[in-house]
Amino acid sequence: MINKIREKRLEKGWTQFELANMSGVPQPTISQIERGDRKYPTHENIMKIAKALEIKVEELIEGSS
Repeated sequence: MINKIREKRLEKGWTQFELANMSGVPQPTISQIERGDRKYPTHENIMKIAKALEIKVEELIEGSS
């Protein structure tokens, strides 16, 4: 999931700050998720990030361990 969030964010050409603004998830939290410091982000944050990235939650969690 970590790499997928970063991959999808970069596909849009967004910084972490821009994703934070679009999703309502604080930028430090996005940074922690992408670095792997938060291996299990909250369901609410995953839903917000997926909505901002205009993808299904399943696309983020597929293949996650």
